[in-house]
Amino acid sequence: MIKPQYKKLEPIPTKDLPEFARIALRAQHRAARKLRAEHKRLGMPLIGWKDGKVIEIQP
Repeated sequence: MIKPQYKKLEPIPTKDLPEFARIALRAQHRAARKLRAEHKRLGMPLIGWKDGKVIEIQP
């Protein structure tokens, strides 16, 4: 079997992103922060992935 050759993907530094991408990234972070706060306030678990399995993260 031939080993696949690929370059490991690295995240792009925020300073190198275009302005619209930085704005979108800030909006995504803000939305995630609000979601976590709402789930904590309501006492509901967050649903996420860990080691390929779906898990509940208690607030």
